[in-house]
This record gives sequence, structure tokens and C-alpha cells, in this order.
Amino acid sequence: MTQVLSLNGKWKFTKLSESTLRKRSIPLRRVKLRAIQVPSNWYLQGEDFAGEALYEREFTAPKLHPGQAAFLRFKGADYFLKAKLNGHLLGQHEGYFQTFEFPASNALRGKNRLQVWVESPKENLRDWPHYKRLIKGIFNHHDARPGSWDEEHGQDHNTGGLWNDVELLVVDRIFLKSLRAKPMLLKNGQAVVGLNLVLHNVAEAGEYDIEVEFRGEAFTDRAQTKKNVHLERGQSEIHLRQLFKKPRLWWTWDQGEPNLYRASVVIRRSETRKVVEKGSVRFGIRKIEVTPKWEFILNGRKFFPRGTNIIPTQWLSEYTREKARCDVRLMKEAHLNAVRVHAHVNREEFYEACDEAGFFVWQDFALQWSYRATAAFIRNACRQIKDMVKLLYNHPSILVWCCHNEPSFNRDDLDPILARAVKEEDDSRFVDIQSDFRYHPYPGWYLEDSALRDTPGVIGPETTFYSEFGAQALSNVESLKKTFRSKELWPPDWKTWALHDFQYFQTFNVAKVEMGKSLPEFVKNSQAHQAKVLKEYIESFRAKKYQPMNGYFQFMFVDCWPSITWSVVDYFRKLKLGYTALQKASQPLLPLWRAWITQYNPGDTFHWGNSLLEGALLVNDYPRTLKGAKVEVRVLDPKGKILYSEKGSCNVPPDCVVKPFEAKMRYNHMKGFKVPLKAAYGTYEIRMLVRDRKNKLMAQNEWEFKVVPKKA
Repeated sequence: MTQVLSLNGKWKFTKLSESTLRKRSIPLRRVKLRAIQVPSNWYLQGEDFAGEALYEREFTAPKLHPGQAAFLRFKGADYFLKAKLNGHLLGQHEGYFQTFEFPASNALRGKNRLQVWVESPKENLRDWPHYKRLIKGIFNHHDARPGSWDEEHGQDHNTGGLWNDVELLVVDRIFLKSLRAKPMLLKNGQAVVGLNLVLHNVAEAGEYDIEVEFRGEAFTDRAQTKKNVHLERGQSEIHLRQLFKKPRLWWTWDQGEPNLYRASVVIRRSETRKVVEKGSVRFGIRKIEVTPKWEFILNGRKFFPRGTNIIPTQWLSEYTREKARCDVRLMKEAHLNAVRVHAHVNREEFYEACDEAGFFVWQDFALQWSYRATAAFIRNACRQIKDMVKLLYNHPSILVWCCHNEPSFNRDDLDPILARAVKEEDDSRFVDIQSDFRYHPYPGWYLEDSALRDTPGVIGPETTFYSEFGAQALSNVESLKKTFRSKELWPPDWKTWALHDFQYFQTFNVAKVEMGKSLPEFVKNSQAHQAKVLKEYIESFRAKKYQPMNGYFQFMFVDCWPSITWSVVDYFRKLKLGYTALQKASQPLLPLWRAWITQYNPGDTFHWGNSLLEGALLVNDYPRTLKGAKVEVRVLDPKGKILYSEKGSCNVPPDCVVKPFEAKMRYNHMKGFKVPLKAAYGTYEIRMLVRDRKNKLMAQNEWEFKVVPKKA
């Protein structure tokens, strides 16, 4: 079987040059040799530069016997790479997210010297930001990365380096290069799973037996299949099929169970029955459809994505399995069922966590804004987007591929070609040619927020889906103290804040956030504005479920570095008020009350004498009926005293929006609410609660209104 020998650890590191794409080598005056950790992005090891570096290490390898071969594998290197083993060139590579191997048998010795040149240059300022050529998405151009849009600093804190594992593979006869499971759900409820194996025979031609066992990961389903094949020397593709009469389907967590299967492969040499290779792949059986109106259909059932965008880190080597699982847990606790991996390809560990948790993943390719779409660039982009699909194909959580984020002038000359390349690799998922500006409204941030509430966004009722919206908010004070030096923090050094992504104009002139007289006051006002925008905006979407809104992806979930952005969770994983707002508004069972007016004087009548409950709604995203739901609406004064309460009950059908008090209102049994003449001035609360037939609290939501004195 294939032996995997880790080459991680301490390597020799020499910074050779600073570079841009147009000036590929700007030699340094002083070249310094040091030790560096692999895997890691070199910035995290104290090397803040864009350019070329030489990695070197020595290692001992086992002797190769007849019928064996060696490969050198890199699981992530940013961005250009060249490798030599004992002076022999093994190969070169361009990209940052791919796993790739070089044949190493001819160069391998008992004691070995490995040299790896890695270059991560900047774009030349004649190209950056509008005519980029590096396919790195948000890692070299974005408004949430170090330097934001700044021409001088917008490419700071480079992501270069050997950021993932480096391994030596010793293959015994057969190398299982890749394993792809392609499930197909049939109309009769059965499923067929096609298994595609790419095998590399490094020995002489011969007969081999392939044995595959399918097992459910959390259930007892089991199936087996075998195939005898003749393998010539070199690479071959083998196809197997397995029928599942009663498949356990993969669902998002709120629609069912995220059932996962594992296919384990054993390859034996027919002549000796010796096992020469093993491998496995985890997959889910499911079917995704997306209509032209952005209606999402999973396994034949329509559902409503409640999502966010994520850029969890600027440096992939620091995003551990534990951190990925923490982020997915926080998203699920916020009642989200979907996440958009924004303009980059993330680590395998993140997608594994989404598979297990039952999260719908919208996967962007690593293109952000505009590029110089020459013939050479298009060929390179097509190769790399196919690499992305091959790398992530087996993850059932990925339901949508997106070729480009906010492409500007590339929407016609580049993106349709990329979409065709994706469909050549995967015809089972929906392919979005580009996530364009018309799906990214930002009322309350880039535009005045007058279009909030029941008109979804500023684009009009024909818009049925948003993949970005939101507002910036400051982190908590303790996180800001970790982000800025004290002299930069208060009063704010606006230039330094801008380099940490803070947007001054939008904060004060569009959102009209009050700065206040202290940093804690500024933080409170900033977070309150973000929370208000998110809650009102999402509740508007939910109230108009399927009429016309079909889903949303808030921007964004976490900071990718210590900064001030649209996130609801900061880089240190501290929650903002916006997280609570997102959590409230994204409940699968959501009580809603639509305010007509939010400020009154003592003695005023709510809703012009109409019932307080005219705007009461219940939104049910679950695929099941809630029978006998008990609904209560309360009005509480500033001290929490209940001034008014109304109760009702109703059945809530699956996947719908209902008016829980409609029957009572039809017969005019509902009383209005009048603000008491002696009401205290201040902030009052409307609270709506939903309980099941056993009186267990299932959902709760709150809204505020103010009582103010009359003008003299």
C-alpha cells in the first residue's frame, strides 16, 4: 500500500527577492537564512513580503523496490512553485488551493536534499486593481483584507508559502490518485452511485481485484461490489456502480438529517491476493435544482436558504479543523442553514464540517472583481476552476458553483467560458455564471436605508434572491485594543482605521452612526446600527417568503484578520450585536410583527385604532406542520411590566407564512392597544412568543417602539 511520509516541520528558509508580476525578481541587498515552520504562510512566521523564497530540507527515504515508485505531494502552496530533488527538477505549479504531485522515483536517494522555490508576487500597479492576473480572489484584492482598497497597501500581508502539508508518497504497484462518488437520485426514490477511480500503475501490466464496501456513517446501511480489471502500466480510469433501493438522503439540518456514506476501496493483486492499495471517500446522496427565479429545490422539495458569506481567515495555514468546526457551530447556532464561501477556495476541513452539520455551501471560484482576460489567462482560469471542482466534488454540502464575484467587464468575455468548463467537470450541480452587483444591495450602508422593511432592497419586487447585504460594525472594545495601538484607537486615527477596512464615509454620511464621546459609546452605536439593518432586512425577506424572496446570504460572518468589517463575529470570535440580530431573524420558526409606526405620545392609539396584531405573522421553514401552535403577543413598558397581552392558536403548515390571529380578526374579536395617558417615556417592547401544545417555548422575537412627550 501507499506509504505517506510527512515532510512537515522545520525547513531552511531564504528570502530571495521582492517581486511583482511585471518585475519578477528584485534582488534583496541582504539574503538571510533562517528556520521556518512548514506548513505555514510565511507572513505568520514573521516574513512580511511579496516575492520569492527558497525552502530547503534534508530527509531520509526508504529504498524503492521493483514495482514501487515515489511521488512528492504538495497539499497547498501559494502561488508559483518549482521543486528540485537532489538537483533534479521535479516540476512546476501555479495556484494556491490545489493538491498536486510530482513523480520523484528517478531522483530519490537514501539521503535527500529537497529545494522548493515559492513565489507569491504582487500585481503590478498598472494591472492592480482592474486588470489582475493572479487567481487568488480575496487573498490579493478585497475590501475586508489588509489594506482594503488602498492602492499602496491593498496587497499588504502576503499569503505566500507552503501553507499545507508536504508529503513523500511511496507507492506499491498501484497509486489511487483520486476517487469520485457521483450519486444520482432516481424518480422511483432509488439512487445509483457511480464510483470513478483514477489509478496509476507504476509496475508491469497485470490483473487486479477492486473491492468496494459502502457503509452509512451514522446508520447501518451496507452494500458491496467487486470488479476485476486489467491495468496497463500508467494511468487508467475505472468505473463502478452501486444501486441503493432505499437511500438515506443528505439534507440541510433543518430539512432532515445530513446522512453521509463512506465508500472504502481495497485493491488486490489478483495473482497473490496481496492488498496493494486502499482508499475511501465520503459522500451524500442528494439532488439540487435551482430555477431561473432562484427557487432552491433539494431532493425534490423547495426550501429557503438562510445564509451568510464567509472569509474565515486571510492565511489558510492558521484555519485548523477546530476553528472550522467552531465557525460552523456558530453559524448553526445563528439558525443559518447555508454559507457562501466568498471568492476563494477554503481548506478541506471546512467543507467536511459543513457536510456533517448539514449546511448548504455556495462555492465561489477565486475571482474577485476585474481581470485582464487574455487567451492565456482564460486557459489558466479554466484549468484552475476545474481543479476546484475536482478537489471539492465529493462534498454533498456544495450545491452551487459560482464562477466569479462582481465581475465588472469580465461578465461577457470570461465568465461564460468558465461556466462551461465547470459543467464539463460536474453536471449535477447548479452553476451560477457570476454573482453580480444586482444581487448585492446594501441599503443602510452604501445607500440610505429608506428601502428597508417590506420592500426588499432598492432594486424592486422582481428581485428574488440576495447573495450580499449588510453593514459594518466595530468590534468589542477588548478586540479593538488587540487590533490598534492605544494612540491609534481613541481618538481614532482614521488613516490607520481605513487600512483596517473601516469605511468613514458610509459610517457617518450614509448610516449616520453617532460617534459619541467615548470608544464604548461608538462601539454601541455602530453595532446597534448593524443589528437594526440585519434584523429589519432579513425579516422583510422572511415576510415575503417565495413572494418574491427565495433566500438570502448576509455579508459577512467573521473577520479574516483583526479589522473593522461587515462581520457579526470578529477575528477573535467575539460576537457583535449583529450576531444576535441575525440569530433572531433567521429562526426556522419565526414570529414576525410588522411595525406601522415606532414612536408615540401618551394616549395615542396603535395602528390608527386597528388591532395591534394586524402585522403579526408566523414563518415556518420546517418541512413539517406545527399543530396547535399557541401564539402570544405582549406589550411591555420600560421596566418590563406587561401592559397588554393577546393570545391565540393555529396550525402552521410546512414551509409557509401564516397570520396566526387571522380567524379572530375576521370576526372582529381583537381589541386595539392604547398607550396609557400616564405612560412613562422611554423604550417599550413588543414581544411575540410561540409555544407548542405542551406549552414548551419554541420561538420568540422582540421589537421596540418609543413613547416620547408631546411638543410644548
